[in-house]
Amino acid sequence: MTGRNSNASHHRARLTATTPSLDGRADTKRHRAGLAERETELTSVTAALRTAAEGHGSVVVVQGPLGVGKSALLGAVSGLGAPSDILTLRAQAAAAEHDFSFGVVRQLIEPALGFPRSTRTIHGFDGDAADAGLVLSAEALGDQASTWPEEKLKRALSGLVALVGDMSRDRTTLLLVDDLHWADVESLQMLCRLARTVPNQRILLVCTLLTGDVGAEQPLVRELLSLAEHTLGPANLRLDSTRFVVEEHYGTSADEEFVRACHERSGGNPLFLRSILTEAQHHDLKPVTAHAADASVLRPSLLQRRLLVFLKSLPDPVRRSAFAMTVLDGNTDPYLLIRLTGLDPVRQADSLRALKDVGLIADPRRPVFTHPVVRDAVEECMELEERTALRVIAAKLLHQSGHPIEQAAEQLMAVATPQDRRATRILRAAAVIAMRRGAPRDAAGYLRRALLNNTSVGPERGRLLIDLAAAERSFATAASMGHLLEAVPLLDSVQERAAAVTDLIAPVLMNPASFQVEELLHRVAADLAQIGSSSATDHELALRLEARQRFLRRYDPLGVKDAIQRLDSLGTRPLMRTRGGRELLAVLLDASAAAHAASAAELAPLATQLLHFEQPSHAHVHTPLPLAVHVLTAAEQTEVAAWWLNSAYQVAVNRGDNVELAVIRAEQALVSLALGDVADAKTKVRQAKALAGGGLHGLPVACVTLVAFVALKTSEPKLAERILRKSRLDMEHPCLAAQSAVAQGSIAARMGMAERSLDHFLRAGNLLAQMGWRNPAFLPWARYAALIHHRLGDTARATELILNEVEAARSWGAPVTLAQTLAAQGRVTAGRAGIEHLEESLEILEKSGNRYELCKVLNLLGQRLGPKDTKGRAALVRALKLSKEYDIPWLTEKIQSGLGAKTSMADADSAPLTPSERKVARLAASGLSNQEIADDLAISRRMIERHLTSSYRKLSIEGRSDLAAALGMEGADSGA
Repeated sequence: MTGRNSNASHHRARLTATTPSLDGRADTKRHRAGLAERETELTSVTAALRTAAEGHGSVVVVQGPLGVGKSALLGAVSGLGAPSDILTLRAQAAAAEHDFSFGVVRQLIEPALGFPRSTRTIHGFDGDAADAGLVLSAEALGDQASTWPEEKLKRALSGLVALVGDMSRDRTTLLLVDDLHWADVESLQMLCRLARTVPNQRILLVCTLLTGDVGAEQPLVRELLSLAEHTLGPANLRLDSTRFVVEEHYGTSADEEFVRACHERSGGNPLFLRSILTEAQHHDLKPVTAHAADASVLRPSLLQRRLLVFLKSLPDPVRRSAFAMTVLDGNTDPYLLIRLTGLDPVRQADSLRALKDVGLIADPRRPVFTHPVVRDAVEECMELEERTALRVIAAKLLHQSGHPIEQAAEQLMAVATPQDRRATRILRAAAVIAMRRGAPRDAAGYLRRALLNNTSVGPERGRLLIDLAAAERSFATAASMGHLLEAVPLLDSVQERAAAVTDLIAPVLMNPASFQVEELLHRVAADLAQIGSSSATDHELALRLEARQRFLRRYDPLGVKDAIQRLDSLGTRPLMRTRGGRELLAVLLDASAAAHAASAAELAPLATQLLHFEQPSHAHVHTPLPLAVHVLTAAEQTEVAAWWLNSAYQVAVNRGDNVELAVIRAEQALVSLALGDVADAKTKVRQAKALAGGGLHGLPVACVTLVAFVALKTSEPKLAERILRKSRLDMEHPCLAAQSAVAQGSIAARMGMAERSLDHFLRAGNLLAQMGWRNPAFLPWARYAALIHHRLGDTARATELILNEVEAARSWGAPVTLAQTLAAQGRVTAGRAGIEHLEESLEILEKSGNRYELCKVLNLLGQRLGPKDTKGRAALVRALKLSKEYDIPWLTEKIQSGLGAKTSMADADSAPLTPSERKVARLAASGLSNQEIADDLAISRRMIERHLTSSYRKLSIEGRSDLAAALGMEGADSGA
């Protein structure tokens, strides 16, 4: 065996060897392995291992019930031995591998071979161990499930025993087998043979055994038990050890009352105790007296198998009571329990007392299982047919007796077989209640179950599908559309079909519309028009259908043109009075704004008036109404939109779902961006993403558009591109494709790839032209392209593009959009003319209150004039202060670079009042209120407040009362 021993020595570093102490001292970390009160057992095994090291091996069996800590003890045993001379091999038997011949032996021995098993042949083992190759060689793998002939089996067993003996010649060998009762027969035969030889070898065999298990009664297991020198039976924990486990689990000290509650409920069983502690932490219970009562009602996980065996042995009336309790699941109404069991009151009372006596319930007057696992075990005892029948009866009893309808519905949710119409009515009624309390997912669950009861093809099924689609639209748009498409043909009347379509087709949330959706809208609209009804209801339905049809054509230049003509032909006031009219008007206003067919001054008042007529609601996200918000943000008239969206969000918090909340947050981000509040816009974007599931792929299409737009406008093109790419919609959605092109162009520009950047910007322009969108407030591709042409030296083309955009921005009439375009014109125009364009942009932004854009243009002007120029330096210093004040780190870094490293924050703090700030401050000092100043200067009250706050900081004063004196001092200083 020289070769075998040489190989074993060569690969000794690969073997699982451990190094605890054999001197009997307690390891201070044992309790952390769940080994409280196991010192006696560990001392016994330590002594046996020391004796084995002297050449007198033995067998140790650790046995006990489930949860007493046998496996944890075995894990600690694996840590016993000398630093370098213990070969520790461990196997875990499993019930599923009981028929795997020599499975446990393979687990034990193969790791000790130290090299891949595939290199071993049957002839690769020497001497008495040669026949071990019948089990451990590569060729033996195919025989793992075969029947072993007696002679071959004897040879294999002898070879394996000899192989283990060879291993133990130059080192003590510790063999650990967990759950011996599940080991395969061949492995048990080998272990029994080995057990007879260990008294004269350096081998310690330690096994664990589950008492009471059928496998523990096998003859081979019993034989191995008879060969054991030590049989250890760990006991349940005492109170002091329970305290140690509780404190180790929580990592802090524990109050006596909490420890006692855990000890009493677990009975000292380590597994049950850990289950209690895990459940306690799940419920945020702390190891304090105040939470002891809560811990005392918790129950550890019990053995499912043992509970099942026990329950099947109970008398029939007791079992029936337990079954009824399982179905009612916490409802202790005695009337319901008696009706379900069919027992008379006396027998029912006797059955409940019996359940108390065996510990399954605590109080017969309040029959509730002591632990959910008990309930689960009882339910598993029930036949499926019996469980179904009891649940159906329970649902009807709950409904009849006036219990909440959702309790009855929950019973039916657990029934897999179709039920009658009464069950369907219960489920539909429960869905209505769930929708009212803002739980659309619950409602959808009830309705899906109701559909199982209705397999017919007709109006009743169609209405169920419509209800389901209505519940799903807040969280599963695609499923909602699918159910709508299935339902509409089943409905009786044209009006019913039209109402379903207008209520459930949510154009803002849809991915690029499928042909089926467009065809459905067209067909229903045509059917409604064909009946020629002049009723107000049918007229309203027609307007709502038209709004959705036109929405789906908003990226088609012919559709945009037709929408503009439709707006021109309509009087807007009649449209304001009805929901359908407002939905249609929102689409028409959006088309006119995108195509730049009217000015901001013409469209913004209409969009504002529309929101005044429309009640703020979370449900607006399922209609075209968000387009009115888009028009207002493009026109930079956002005061009403901000109020309206805040109100809608509060409604959504109480009654809406995450998708609705996400869309509203994205709309609010757009409003914040229009106000120049970049930090708030980014916060709203993050909230929208989180509400949509935390990942970019979860954003509905409305959020994708808005979030990408915010990212582009806040100089984060990489984020915008990632959002669009993750959405996987940009190839189908022309607006998203244009945004994606602008994002890619911006990224390429930052990387110095000017020509590639220009290609992307021009592609965006072509996409927008194909859609008929010409408004620079929507996506200013020409401005970006002009800057790249200028960088490439094509001044003529840059000038042409920017002049066209300036003209469009002036005619649109939104001040910030015009200021942004003028700033770009200033960048591409040489000499004094370019500076004048920047100064005009600055003058517009001073009045607008958009501090983000003001900061950017101040930086551009300062960079253009240079930090050595007095006016240029003042612009840069003021830009630096604004960038820090409004948390624009990328711009702060850029401005500091332009100013130079020596510029301190004191330079920024000493910036003079701007002309607008000075004007507002003087009016405030004269005694005018903020509202009066806002009216006088024709700017928002919020901007007045910002100007005053900035003035107080610059003048180092507390507030309005100090303004007059501070302004007088400032005037004297500047005059000097």
